[in-house]
Amino acid sequence: MKYVYYIMSLIPVAFLFHFYEYGQHLKRESATLVGFGWILYIGITGVLSVNHKKRYVLLMQTISCGISLLLAHFLIEDNGAWFKPFGRDVAVVFIAIVTVIGQLLLRLFLKGIIYFSDTENVSS
Repeated sequence: MKYVYYIMSLIPVAFLFHFYEYGQHLKRESATLVGFGWILYIGITGVLSVNHKKRYVLLMQTISCGISLLLAHFLIEDNGAWFKPFGRDVAVVFIAIVTVIGQLLLRLFLKGIIYFSDTENVSS
C-alpha cells in the first residue's frame, strides 16, 4: 500500500483539473465531473497518506505541483480572459494547495479516529 500512495500522489491533478475544465470551456460545455473527480482524488490520497509522514506527503505534493505547472505551461494556453485575475500558473498552484490542504485535513482526521479508537481498546 505504501507505493500506491506514491503513485497516486504523483498524478498531476492540478493540471488535469484545469486541462479538463479549460477544454470543456473551449467546447462550450460544462465541466460537471471535474469537481467530483477532484474530491474523489483528495479522499483517496488522504486515506492512503495516513501511514506516511507529513513531510513525505508535502514533498510528493510539491513534486506533483511542479509537474502540473510544467504540463500546464506546454499544454494549456495562458488565456487571460479565462484565468483572470491571476493567470494560469497561479490557478494551477491554487488547486494544488487546496488539494494538499484537503489531504492533510483528512489525514489528521483519520489519524485522530485511529488514535482514539486505539485508546478506547486499551482502556476497556
